[in-house]
Amino acid sequence: MPHLVRGRTLWILLLAALMPALGATPARAESADLYTVTGVQVQASGARPELARAKAVAAGEAVALGRLLRKLTLAEDHARLPKPDAEAVRGAVRNFSVESENQQGDKYTASIAYRFDRDAIRAMLESASIPFLDAPSPPLVLLPVWREEGKPTLWDDPNPWREAWQRHEPEDTLVEFARLRADLADLKAISGEEAAAGNRAAINRIADHYKAGLIAVALATVEKGQRRIAVTLYDVANGRTSAIGTFPAGTDAAGLDKAAQQIARAIDAGWKKSAIAVEQNAVVVRIRAPLQGLDHWIRIRQTLSSMPQLRSLTTVSMSPGEALIELRFAGTMAELRRQLEQKGMAITPEPAAAGGTEVWLLRPPATTIKETELPPTPASPPGKAEERPKPGPPAGKEPQKKP
Repeated sequence: MPHLVRGRTLWILLLAALMPALGATPARAESADLYTVTGVQVQASGARPELARAKAVAAGEAVALGRLLRKLTLAEDHARLPKPDAEAVRGAVRNFSVESENQQGDKYTASIAYRFDRDAIRAMLESASIPFLDAPSPPLVLLPVWREEGKPTLWDDPNPWREAWQRHEPEDTLVEFARLRADLADLKAISGEEAAAGNRAAINRIADHYKAGLIAVALATVEKGQRRIAVTLYDVANGRTSAIGTFPAGTDAAGLDKAAQQIARAIDAGWKKSAIAVEQNAVVVRIRAPLQGLDHWIRIRQTLSSMPQLRSLTTVSMSPGEALIELRFAGTMAELRRQLEQKGMAITPEPAAAGGTEVWLLRPPATTIKETELPPTPASPPGKAEERPKPGPPAGKEPQKKP
């Protein structure tokens, strides 16, 4: 005789099946490119072309590792970064790909991208007790405002500062600089006058347009033939404003190009310093979330995981009526509550037993869930790369040799 499964029991069985996948979830997916260093220029000579190529690839590994370690850490810690031997460097490289190459006689030159193993890099920095970040910033939009004769210009021409910023290609930064589109939506979102004045409503509009968490206003002024660029950073999620600094911009296009490089590095350094301080003081909060079904639970997890400062979400226990979860949030409780409010949620403290863990009650979002709100399909894997040789290659396939 067939057994009938009641709705409540079926719901529990579904959750039990999903628990291994839903138990502990990183708040932000690791960027596929975070541990990749591109554009490493190498050259070497050898008696045979393959020897020259092998020497160049091996030499580039150490250069790429140095760039990666500096990207993940603060400038004040660069002098004490680990200096692993060639074998340790080689062990940290997952694979490489040749972007361009040229062989002339016994001389080999190339541009190579190296992909490093996340765990190996983390172990290097942790063993040296060096604080680091391995997550990129929220997308940042820099607004290059040009003010001459008292009039600020952003989208209109002439704006040589905007042209210089669009020529610039930031590299080795954790800050994700968004590429300006300068389309009609941009023009409607914010004007040069609003950007120069730090108009919060306009800054929020341009942030919404780009789905950005950070907005930098870089105001270039021309006075008595002197060009200077003052940079102010606006953190949209937290409402913070900070001055990055004022930078000389020369008297020609080359001066503006140099300023663009300096400003990108300064923004990256300032954000890393702030983010590392926040990470080191992250709060851990236990929350009780009332549930109204499996769809409701999925909606809650999606909403929480979309907060930019959430670092982990762990399911402590679950029943058909509620879930007990633990959040690790890189920020203060006030910032957590503010971000929850922006998502249509709220938390209130519950009375705690003597010596017990403090628990907060979550007011969850609406119960409906749309197909468009489900997590996106994972990105396609990167293009074919040259892997390190491993013992026992598959039959019929010769591995790519590396020095």
